Amino acid sequence: MGTRRWVGELESWLRRSDLSKDELVKRSDHSAAQVLSLFQHPEPNPTLGVYLELVHKAGARFNGVINNDPVEVITRLKEIMVRENIATVSALAKVADVNRSQLSRMFNDPNPNPTLATFDRLVVALGAEQDFVLVSYVDEAVAQAIVVGSMEVQAVAQEAVRHLHAVPDPASARTMGELERLLAAAKAERAAAAARERDTQTKMDDVLARAFRLHQKNVELEQQHADDAAEIVRLTGANTTLERLRAEDAAEIARLTRANRHLVQLHAEDAAEIARLTAARPWSLRKKILFGLGCALTGAGAVGWAAHARR
Repeated sequence: MGTRRWVGELESWLRRSDLSKDELVKRSDHSAAQVLSLFQHPEPNPTLGVYLELVHKAGARFNGVINNDPVEVITRLKEIMVRENIATVSALAKVADVNRSQLSRMFNDPNPNPTLATFDRLVVALGAEQDFVLVSYVDEAVAQAIVVGSMEVQAVAQEAVRHLHAVPDPASARTMGELERLLAAAKAERAAAAARERDTQTKMDDVLARAFRLHQKNVELEQQHADDAAEIVRLTGANTTLERLRAEDAAEIARLTRANRHLVQLHAEDAAEIARLTAARPWSLRKKILFGLGCALTGAGAVGWAAHARR
């Protein structure tokens, strides 16, 4: 498939979002030359982290991934590997044309950041192209919840301001007693305003917490949808690459099983030989003497027979 496909996806997203590449450059933390070169190169190969940063600045993310962090993307790849019944890293590395030790390190790294080319090879090997389409970073329902919650919080804040402005100005007091009452009222209103401000912040925190829970639920639903679609593909036998990967995986397991069976057999033979040697007792001195005399007599008889034959 190649890395051009991923940059092409980002370009398509920019067009759908009415964003230009120059606007993306302004939002990005990278230089204009670095960002624009990705769109011009036939096979751009930045790190996955750089690509995800640009996706984030464009207001998008991968479907089924909660945020634009390489570790979240690798976690999703491992979930898809389990979903597709790929039991060994060796089998995936072989089909993806990725070094096995490199793949193992990447899967175990707490902060992985592979190249876009490596990510692309893994996605293709797993047949997971449709799992990693670009979607809006914040779902419409989540965005609506944030808007409604913010309006509620804003209403509370405006009410606090109205109450504060309703307190009479102490400068208008004509007597000391009236002044004291106005000052006490102003002090009480300030305390109430501070309490309402704290309540406003609490409400805003609650809105953001609810929005994040909705975001998590939405990502879980995206993952479930993608998993269901993959199951349909598997049941129809349409993904030949994954079938080959599973077959090679099964062959590797069978080979290791045979090798282990052979080792067990060799171990049993070694144990039997040790037992036989242990059971064989050495000759006693008496047996050795009798055997020596027997050999000597036999030799003397042979010599006598030979001498008689010469005569």
